[in-house]
Amino acid sequence: MPLQLPVLDDRNFEQLLEDAKRRIPSHTPEWTNFDVESDPGITLVQLFAFLTDNLLYRANRIPERNRLKFLQLLGIPLQPAAAAEGLVTICNERGPVQALTLKPGVVVTAGNVRFLTRGGLTVLPVEGQVYFKRPVDPASPRHAELERQFDALRQAHLAQAAATGAASPDAAPDLRFYETMPLKLPTASEPNPVFDLVSDTLDGAVYIALLAPKNVPLDTVREAIANKTLSIGVAPALADDAPPLLPLSRANDQRLPRPTLTYELPDPSFALSTRYTRLRVIQEPDVLGVVGVVQLELPGAAALHTWEFSEPLDEGSGDYPPRLEDEQVRARLLTWLRIKVAAPATTGVNAPPVIARLSWLGVNAVAVRQAVAVSNEPLGSGNGEPDQAARLANAPVIGDSLRLETQNADGTWQLWRLTDDLLAADEDDRVFVLDPEAGEIRFGDGLAGARPAAGQRIRASYEYGGGVAGNVAVGAINASPDPGLQGGFKVENPLPTWGGDQGETTDQGERNIPAYLRHRDRLVTAQDFEDVAMRTPGVDMGRVEVLPLFHPARSGASPGVVTLMVAPEHDAIRPRWPQPDRLFLQTVCDHLDPRRLITTEIYVRGPEYLDVYLSVGLHVREGHFRDVVIQDVRTRLEEYLSALPPGGPDADGWPLNRRLMKKDLEAAVTRVAGVEYVQSMQMGVGSAADIDFRDLTGLQLPRLARLGVREGEAETLAALLGDVAPSGTPADVLPVPVSRTKC
Repeated sequence: MPLQLPVLDDRNFEQLLEDAKRRIPSHTPEWTNFDVESDPGITLVQLFAFLTDNLLYRANRIPERNRLKFLQLLGIPLQPAAAAEGLVTICNERGPVQALTLKPGVVVTAGNVRFLTRGGLTVLPVEGQVYFKRPVDPASPRHAELERQFDALRQAHLAQAAATGAASPDAAPDLRFYETMPLKLPTASEPNPVFDLVSDTLDGAVYIALLAPKNVPLDTVREAIANKTLSIGVAPALADDAPPLLPLSRANDQRLPRPTLTYELPDPSFALSTRYTRLRVIQEPDVLGVVGVVQLELPGAAALHTWEFSEPLDEGSGDYPPRLEDEQVRARLLTWLRIKVAAPATTGVNAPPVIARLSWLGVNAVAVRQAVAVSNEPLGSGNGEPDQAARLANAPVIGDSLRLETQNADGTWQLWRLTDDLLAADEDDRVFVLDPEAGEIRFGDGLAGARPAAGQRIRASYEYGGGVAGNVAVGAINASPDPGLQGGFKVENPLPTWGGDQGETTDQGERNIPAYLRHRDRLVTAQDFEDVAMRTPGVDMGRVEVLPLFHPARSGASPGVVTLMVAPEHDAIRPRWPQPDRLFLQTVCDHLDPRRLITTEIYVRGPEYLDVYLSVGLHVREGHFRDVVIQDVRTRLEEYLSALPPGGPDADGWPLNRRLMKKDLEAAVTRVAGVEYVQSMQMGVGSAADIDFRDLTGLQLPRLARLGVREGEAETLAALLGDVAPSGTPADVLPVPVSRTKC
């Protein structure tokens, strides 16, 4: 028999009053006018009914208080709101032609949402425009026509190579033509464009044109930026998978040689060759894996130049930077910055392919976090007793920003350290624990962790904030109250921010008590993986599926391997078939990593969608409007094939390893109100057309890519899909710039 929580008393004021009135004839028969509201006795009865109602309300909260107290005794704090993160660029458009150095903690805003810069930044008076060499298809008729037109350039290249001894006179190069293309910038409708640095370019490089402000002499700008730090923001393509969590015995396997980027400036002192000088890197995170900022040291003003071409055909050819067709932009060019993928450390047949896919590049960039800073907030004084506690004025607190200090007898301040477990501390360890959701700080008892002495002043500096309001679109961060950024400076976020999430409510915390007691925040069973992954902060988790003994790249059982298929709850492009990006997957990995067994190998992946093409012909029942029935059929099929609840056959999203059958789809259509029967249906999955079923394995889920519904006979899949023309793959020998207009 299930346990039922008792309700102590569910009567309200009106019921208590009527119950008391019904008892009047039994206890006081001489009282006969109790139906009159103005009777003084009725007034007293109403008063006691009101007091009893308040007493019952408090009594009924006793079970709730017991649950909260139990939650408190377990030491399970509520999950705090997660703060959003992102990148901003600060551009000196009309300010003084000089470098502006900003310390960390500069406030930038998106409406009422405040962000703080997380690092220092030197705002240089330059603009960065990013270009690359997009190859012309060698198999196209245009390439053959261009080869005939540029035969003179081929002969000139041969003569120069022979004169310098670089090649024999009969070594004729193959010309490969390209167009100078600007890098596509993220927009609100397409926040994560994908640019492949290897396959989308002719020479495997991207070029940043450093431009001076308008109407400012170039040498003046070169003097202003000489020997300064150039900050370049890099956002990798977020469609790639996150790296797996390997067992500790194989931790070094994860540290395979990863591709890195090189940053080079032109060296025009060598007139007969395209020589570049590599810049010194001050700070370089793994920008091909995570969003980050690279800091480079620029050389002196004399080295901030580029090549000048007396022969127009030489500009942009070979290893030179791409040719700029806009004369106004060319007049502002200070120098070029070439970014390439460094040669991998391992080569050969078994070497992994180099992957360098980007979404955005830009200069004068700095990381930001959704937060409000508080400096030196007084928390009172210590009392010398065990288990002292103090509460911050603002919450939720961002844990890694908290700096707690106590004042010594000589007036100096002593720093305390944040810990996860006071019981593991010694009696002299100045440590404390933090409940970030409540903003509560707790000290030790003198045996496990030190305690502030009586009268000892306590102060704290920290940042607080979080919530989904921090997830703003491209360009939403556009202002700053900082006085140093007034007049001529433009603040903008080139990428949407990410990671903001609501905190856990009390009701959610109570509901999670049984799950916590079951898994104790450790990943052992499949249910543990699902429960813990669903509570990942900073992501809107829509679905989690656990596949024990499954490896995404192998067949058969893989002992010690657990794969999680995760899907976000919201997707603006495909709401019923969401696809997690790398930031989403990495956030889940970071949440699972400290909770897993050291021998477990974990892969976190998104669904592998197989495109499904459906053409349905049906007969509409008499008395039903045709257009409404067709729309209901479309909605039903989208819900039936949806990857998220309440879609799917069982309202839990389409299950893994379930056969997709045309008969099931016909049955789903038949159950729609107004459908007499399905006259015909054609189904295609991937490249297979007009099939009756398809077995889905591993992480595969169906995704409705094209749907046609009409009355009568179903449209053929060939007519529904149309024709798709293949594209060629360019090669690279001698880059030659051509105009984007027809030659």
